[in-house]
Amino acid sequence: MSGTEALSLEMPQEVSSLLLPLADGQLLVPVDILSEVIALQAPVSAYDAPDWYLGEINWREQRLPVLSFEVMRGQSLSSMDDSGRIAVLATGNPSGRLPFFAMVLRGTPRLVRVTPDQLAGRNHPCAMGELMHVSVAGEEAVIPDFSALERACLEYRKRQ
Repeated sequence: MSGTEALSLEMPQEVSSLLLPLADGQLLVPVDILSEVIALQAPVSAYDAPDWYLGEINWREQRLPVLSFEVMRGQSLSSMDDSGRIAVLATGNPSGRLPFFAMVLRGTPRLVRVTPDQLAGRNHPCAMGELMHVSVAGEEAVIPDFSALERACLEYRKRQ
């Protein structure tokens, strides 16, 4: 094979993903990003934190920030009810200073299999923490920007 020949890369025909329910929509994430869904618990308050940084919880001997994606996107914090859960998500940076963080959900994640035919980008401006707005088989969702979420949490922690 010569150096000018392109390597054949196979694109997956289907990606196992999750729709994470929020108060004002849903997030679309790969299934391997979700580490665990736990019962809703009140985080320990953080001093002088941004509104979206709700505090911290202990999870498997780690101190995780708890985020409200809705507040990060400019919405108000909705009240917690029995449908609330906390999702523990991997940042995608396992050797970094923040390999996991937690996010408040408004229900139970739902498994979806995403194919290229089902996924369509939406022309919508992205707010803080958003990578892309999409439509999955007719359902609106947001793909979160995990690098930006990790950076925002670390910037707050650095100030402390």
